[in-house]
Amino acid sequence: MAEIIKGGQFLVEDGKTDETFIPEEFTQEHKLIAKTAQDFMEKEILPYDNEIEKKNLDLLKKLLKKSAEYGFTGAEISEKYGGMGIDKRTSMILAEKFSIQSSFAITWGVQVGIGSLPIVYFGNEEQKKKYLPKIAKAELIGAYALTEPCCGSDAMNIKTKAILDGDYWIINGQKIFITNGGIADFYIVFARAYINGEDKGITAFIVERDREGFSIGNEYHKMGMIGSSTVPLFFDNVKVPKENQLYEIGKGHRIAFGILNIGRYKLGASTIGSSKYILSLGVKYSKERTAFGKSISEFELIREKFAKIVSYIYVGESASYRIAGYMDKFIPSDIEPSLAIERIGEYAIEHSIIKVFGSEVLDFTVDEILQTYGGYGYIEDYPAARAYRDSRINRIWEGTNEINRQVITGMLLRKALKGELPLIPLALKFANEVISYVPEMPNYGFLSREKFAIDIFKKIFLMVSALAVQKYGENIRDAQIISSSIADIVSHIFLAESGYLRALKLLNMGDEKRANECANLLEFYIYHAIRDIEDKAIKVLSSLYSGDEQRMYISTLRKLIRWYEFPNYSKVVNEIAKKVIQNNGYYLSAI
Repeated sequence: MAEIIKGGQFLVEDGKTDETFIPEEFTQEHKLIAKTAQDFMEKEILPYDNEIEKKNLDLLKKLLKKSAEYGFTGAEISEKYGGMGIDKRTSMILAEKFSIQSSFAITWGVQVGIGSLPIVYFGNEEQKKKYLPKIAKAELIGAYALTEPCCGSDAMNIKTKAILDGDYWIINGQKIFITNGGIADFYIVFARAYINGEDKGITAFIVERDREGFSIGNEYHKMGMIGSSTVPLFFDNVKVPKENQLYEIGKGHRIAFGILNIGRYKLGASTIGSSKYILSLGVKYSKERTAFGKSISEFELIREKFAKIVSYIYVGESASYRIAGYMDKFIPSDIEPSLAIERIGEYAIEHSIIKVFGSEVLDFTVDEILQTYGGYGYIEDYPAARAYRDSRINRIWEGTNEINRQVITGMLLRKALKGELPLIPLALKFANEVISYVPEMPNYGFLSREKFAIDIFKKIFLMVSALAVQKYGENIRDAQIISSSIADIVSHIFLAESGYLRALKLLNMGDEKRANECANLLEFYIYHAIRDIEDKAIKVLSSLYSGDEQRMYISTLRKLIRWYEFPNYSKVVNEIAKKVIQNNGYYLSAI
């Protein structure tokens, strides 16, 4: 097997096209599954859209079972246990396609994700045989119970207790915000395990719904995704057989963090899929709506919204499938499950990047599309209002975006200190050279300006990271404004490079037309990224220095980007928007 590409490696080495999967390389099987999923959603789910949103939970369960007939609820379960055993790229494809009806999407997403994957990756053989075939058929519905009233993102401080008493664990406590909780047959429950009065650490358990002492609270009245089930759970001396302990005592955090990583990259794909869908609705509406004697799609300020959205979708999609390609390449299907979860965790930085970016792009998209609808966007009879409400949760669950930004910087620091990435020597070297460094753009050929911009982004990252670590050391974790700003710079690097590699690979494959379409979107993304990177770098530098030192470093920063010639903004907007309007939305989907 080829040498594993490490998480965060993109900061210290240029990505290579031959190692990068792009959506244009989807197989016929990928495309067939994508079409089947899209047809399923359009024919089997969307006709029940209004009824789903009335929180008809019986209908929701019926539709989940319908999806099982297509194999979708067993998508990530091995064929040995009645599932499909799909790869990570297919997992992201399904997340994209199911995203067009949010309440059903999250119901299905929990079933195939956090509700079953703890058993897939950490269950013993008996547990897998008992639960997985029925989960694959939606005969059993699962839920995941981690969050408590005291502890949201701070999950390792949960208070629910499991005390070993002979052949049973006795569980007491409360869980909140449990998706699928009102319809589930079993729950993956996390609690602090006690043996002979000693706290052994967080441990996971499979708790079945009919256990005495277990009760389900009323459905929450939510802002969005109102058709899905979300409830609190209560445990009052609930007796759980020892054989329902999942994985090892005190190792529940491995399950929690491992499954969160999977949830993050799938959420990134799902939110990009939702953005595509909402954009298409907005574009179609803009072509029908007239004002001042012409279609509002002809107005530049409407076109600017579409161009921004499409450029963001492009880099988000490119980054998502790039990381899916890495995982499929370096995590073979026959690998031992707990080792697979470690390999998935290798890309925790990239997972957090696409989770944060995808959720924020979707929020941007629904806001701009609501604005495109004007007053009708504020009316519940039109789709923009619900999309606006449904979108908001994505920046909160699977770890808030604030937490995920800290994950990006924290994981990089950990890798640097362990010597897994040569970040510290590279950063210190450039920090010493940066004052005298004069940027000169090499001739890279295709997309020279954009490639050099990415090179400069990496140098800016090295400069501000070195200066921040020199001052704070490992305590940079506590300097959250600085670490969050660095995380945003890192994210722009990964996203921009992913878009660049996709365009370059298409050119190498001989598809010049599509490569140029990609290049157009990358150019527009970098236009916005370079300004945001400058802003985030100034946040860091102004937090570290004052007076002459501050002026010197900010002057140096601006020297690094002064060479960049901004494209003709209005021209690029209209070029992109013209294609968006002609194609009723995003025009580079490969599925």
